[in-house]
Order: sequence, then C-alpha cells, then structure tokens
Amino acid sequence: MDEIYETLRERICLLDYPPGCVLRERTLAEEFGVSRTPIRTVLQRLEKDGLITSHQGRGTTVTTVNLADLRDIYFMRVHLAEAIAYSRPHAPKPDAIEEMQKLEQMAFSVADTPDYRTFAQISIGLHKQVQSIIRNKALKDFSDQLFYQTARIWFLLLPNLNWKEELEDVLEEIKTLKRFMTHDNVTAIGRIHSAYLSLVLSRLEGVEQLNATPSEVAE
Repeated sequence: MDEIYETLRERICLLDYPPGCVLRERTLAEEFGVSRTPIRTVLQRLEKDGLITSHQGRGTTVTTVNLADLRDIYFMRVHLAEAIAYSRPHAPKPDAIEEMQKLEQMAFSVADTPDYRTFAQISIGLHKQVQSIIRNKALKDFSDQLFYQTARIWFLLLPNLNWKEELEDVLEEIKTLKRFMTHDNVTAIGRIHSAYLSLVLSRLEGVEQLNATPSEVAE
C-alpha cells in the first residue's frame, strides 16, 4: 500500500495528475490490481497531505497550488532542515554518492533547454537523499509531508525565473551535499539544505503573481 501511495503522490507532484484531475477508486484499483479498500486508504492519506480533496457527489480531485501557502510552508521547511543537524542523523547510505551523481547528470542534461519536469524530479531526488539521514521519525514524517505539499512549485516558479541561474544553484547544492556525504559530515547536510531552501523562499517572496497554472506550464 505504501508503494501505491508513493506512486500516486509522485504523479500528483509531477503533474501527471494536474490540479482538478479526478481520481477514481475503481480505475486505480484496476491499475494496481487491488481492491478498492486499500485505494480508499491511500486516497485518505493523500487528502491528509493536502494533495487531493474529496467532495460528496463530485468525487476526489487534485488540489490547486496556492502561492501564499507555498511561502508559509517553505518558511517551515527552512527551519525543519536546520533541525536535522540536532537530531542525531544517520550516516549517508552506501549508494548516496552514486545517487547524487545521477542527479548531477540529470541537471547537466537540461542545462541548455528548460525542462521543468526534470527539475522537479531532481528536487524530489534531493529530498529523498536528505530524508535518508533523518533519524527522528516525527521530524522525518513532517519534513516529508511539507516537501510534497510544495513539490509542484517548480512548474509555477521556474517560468518566472532565470533557468540557468536556478540550475546553477541546484547543481551547487548537489555538489556541496555530495562533498559532505563523502566525508560523512551529516550535521552539515541539514544546514546546507536549509540555506538552499532559504534561497528558494527569497525567490517566492519576490514573485508577486504567477503567469500560469501548473497544468498550463506542464503542457
């Protein structure tokens, strides 16, 4: 059931299910080869995460993205990332460096051509690597929930920003995190990630209005 939950959550965050998309229990149950009961449980989890909403008579739909909410959530994420350093984090997993190198290669592959979906996938990959060192379960769960509430941000924000500058910033974070992972300096990882999130927050605060909905950008 966790696998179904993670699959649907990522589809929402990559706009495979854009805002307003209707999710049907029967269709999902057939796709994953399960009964409607586990699908209903997964949808309840996604609704708790704020990614979908259920309306009697209208079914379950993917939520829209609100810029003001994104700013507030990013503010929380900045401070949660700082807390990682004080939560007795785990050492990076054996394949962490290899995974970071893959993210670096993904970033290089879109250096000359803006690709918002790939950028979002890189963001998800970075998040998973940071999550892997968090020992405190409450911190880990809350951090995960807030990340996925903001994961669609790139489809909104990037069209308003300089692509090359944003890509350089994320590449710098990847390289810096990779360097500290190599030396098992896990306490620094949270601080580095917090600094990058602060940079994104400053971008958000500078955007007065967005020119398109996530689904329009994805198209």
